[in-house]
Order: sequence, then C-alpha cells, then structure tokens
Amino acid sequence: MVAFGGMQLPLLLLLLNAAFGSAYHWFNWQYEVGCQSDTFIAPTDEAGVVDFLNKEFPKQSLIKVVGNGHGFGNLTTCINKGVTNRTSHIVSLANLKKFQINKDMTVTVGAGWDVYDLVNKLKEHNLSFNYLGAMRVQNIVGAISTGTHGTGQKITNMATQVVALRVVDARGVLKTIDEHNNPEELKAFRINLGALGLITEVTLKVQPTHLLKKTTKVLNATTDYKKLYTELADLYKEHDRMTVWGPHFNWDTKAEDWAIEPTFFASWWEPTNYTGVRNCTLNYCANGCGDCIKDYVCYDETSDAVSAPPEGICSSQFYAEIEHFFPMEQFVDVAVNYTKFQQAQTPRMKGYENEKMIFQFRALKGDDSYMSPANIYNLGPENSGVFGVLEIDWMQTVNHWGTLYNNQEFAYEFQNEFGAMYNARSHWNKMSPNDPKHALSVFPKLPEFLKVQERQDPNCQFVNEFLANQLGIERCRSALKL
Repeated sequence: MVAFGGMQLPLLLLLLNAAFGSAYHWFNWQYEVGCQSDTFIAPTDEAGVVDFLNKEFPKQSLIKVVGNGHGFGNLTTCINKGVTNRTSHIVSLANLKKFQINKDMTVTVGAGWDVYDLVNKLKEHNLSFNYLGAMRVQNIVGAISTGTHGTGQKITNMATQVVALRVVDARGVLKTIDEHNNPEELKAFRINLGALGLITEVTLKVQPTHLLKKTTKVLNATTDYKKLYTELADLYKEHDRMTVWGPHFNWDTKAEDWAIEPTFFASWWEPTNYTGVRNCTLNYCANGCGDCIKDYVCYDETSDAVSAPPEGICSSQFYAEIEHFFPMEQFVDVAVNYTKFQQAQTPRMKGYENEKMIFQFRALKGDDSYMSPANIYNLGPENSGVFGVLEIDWMQTVNHWGTLYNNQEFAYEFQNEFGAMYNARSHWNKMSPNDPKHALSVFPKLPEFLKVQERQDPNCQFVNEFLANQLGIERCRSALKL
C-alpha cells in the first residue's frame, strides 16, 4: 500500500529554501520518516559514482542511497545535516539504466531500475523473475538489499536470484562479486542493508514467462484462535504457494475494542496450461482493494498473478506494520500467541483513530544470505528450513500522527516478547527494534558481515543511527557520535 505508486525520485525530494540555507529533504512513502541532507547527488553513470566516492572519502562525508522509500523504519534514512560535522549527501542511482540479457538465463541491470519498469522490460523479451514480492513499487536494488520476498515453501526471497553484482566502496574502488569467484562474499552482499557500498548493477536469474492460476477462497473466522490457526496450518500443507489475508479486526468506537470480522480470505498459486484471457490484473484484492472477501479464480503471467503494479495499490493512509519470520513448525503457537498479545495491547489503544487491524501469513524457503531474515544458520535438525511469515498491519481512519506513533510503539513490543522464544526475525524495513544481542542470535553470520562492512566502509560513511544501533557497530557509534 503506497501513496505515490509509480512516482519518480525527484518528486520524493523536496528542496526547501529556509532561512538557514538550502537543504534536501527525503521522505519515505507515507512521509512519517524523513531526513535532511546538505546535497542531493545523481551521478550520470558508474564512472561518476566512482569519482564521487573517491572525492568524498578523504572528507568522510555521510552518504545514503535512496530508492523509492518503500519502508516503515529508519533503515534507509540519511543522517541529518548538523547532527555531526560531516557533510551529508543523499544519492540517487536513477540514471544507471543498463539492461543486458545474458545467455545463461540471467539479466544484468543497472541500479536505476524500478521493479515495475523492469518487469515490463522483461515481458518484452518473454522473461520474468523467478520470485517477486507482493508489490512492484520498489527500486530493484532496494528490494534486494532489504530482503523483499513473496510466498512459497519452495520459494526464496528476491535476493537469492542475484548471481553477481558490482559495488563501489567508500574509497571509490569498484569491485565485481559473483557466485564463481567470491561466492562467500556474495552471501554478505545480497542483503546488504545499504551498509556495504553503492551497488551500481546486479545480475539476476530469470525464467521464461509462464502462466499461473490464482485461486482465492473465503474462510471463516473464529476467536478460538487455536482452531483457527490449526486450520490455516493444514491449508499450508495442501498449498505450497499461499498467502492468507486475515483474520481481520475492526475497531468498535463505542466499545473501544477490536471486533473480529466473520470471514477473511486466502489466495494460492499453481502452474497452469490455461490459454484464455489473462485477468489477474483486473482484481487487486491481493492488496486489499475493492471487494476482496469473495471466491474467485484468475489466470495471468507470473508477475501479474503474484504482485500488483503501482496502480493496484489503493491506500495512502498512515499505518504501522511488523513482519516476523519464524520456523514454520511453530506456525500455530506463533499465530495464537501473537494474536493474544496484540489483543492484550487493546486497552492502550483507546482514544486513538483506529480503523482496522489485519493479520497476514505467508511462507518462505530459507536461504544462506548472511543478513536474510529467513537465514538458516541457527536452525536445528528439527526444522525443515521453511519459515512462516506473520505480518500485522494497524490501519487508521485518518492520517493522525499520535495514532501512528502509538501503534508503532506496539509494533516494537513483539520482538522483545517473542524473538528469543520463537527464533523470530524482524523484516529489516518494517518496524524492527534496536536489539543487537537478538540480532547476533538470529543472524549468526553478523560478525562476518561486519568484517566486510568495516573493509568496505572504514569511516562509517554508509552507516546511519539505525544500522549502528541495530547491528551493534560500536566503532560507528563512536565515529558518528551517537
């Protein structure tokens, strides 16, 4: 759910001429997270990126690359000018638009591509991504770098499609990293959190375009949560690639309490030999638009069947969101206890502009990227390597700051309550609280990642407060005076 859909980068950057001088302001998609830099830089090509970083390294300038701002937290914000004595730059790589089809079913693309435009470009060549998220509004490198994913117990996140990339470190040194010459490093760079340098291009696996059948089925809700979630767990045994949109709760303004809706829905996808009209794009219910709680079947090219283009995203309102990953074997216990914990927060929600709360469930195959929320490094022999993914969205009746901040505080509480209990990992870009001890527990390769980070960024030019605190990068806390 995005406010500006296909809006291009210049519209995200507001140039303010204030009394204290010019500054560039960047905001995320719902404008509740932003930062102010001294300058906005958009290099014309890769050589310009190298030259820029080479010149800024002796100055130890602060550098933050921005894409389309599709995030809920502070992962991608710059450090505000004036907080330190360093110059702060916002950098766009929107001009890097290389597109090359390779013979080994891969494509090499520049960092300037948005997922939506790249999907359409691939369609021209009868190609599509192996895996996509539910939306296509992100920049391609931003989506990969933060762990964007779809759903499927045999499907991994988008970053696992990366077989090579080119990155420029803080000194302005350009390096190619690929699965043949430096495969272990590639595990660090796939989900890099923007902390390892400026990625100028990526090479990704693709596949021939094929069709999927999408089936949506209405399900009955109950406040017997054990029964409800056991039925969903059984449904996941039947369907590999499935998203459950629910249960839904509505805010009763008189009772000041949540009331569960009687029905919700699930969608699942499967290959098909269908040759008729492709029609999934006519129904954007995967993103909560329109009359969604109904049975229907549609057929479409894989990208259009599993994800919505910008025009299919129908809400621009403030809302808080968490998304946690946990071993699939714990699905029922996690779902029951997260729901009960949320309900226990209700007394503190009275007096705010609440409208709706939506639970969403997906599944994802684990992978070996160092900082993937679905990394398999600390799983035990009892685990299959498949993760359940639980998302909770707190919606509002109006864009009220107090309600947003109140709900965001509730969102932060879930990791403290359940992180250690369920080996739960938070999506990096969705209300992930600062907890370096827990981060080390669920990301066992964090020390190796930080060694790469220090090599790539010795002066902490790519690190912001969130990264320093979340990953426990003490040298950067000191360098940035945090």
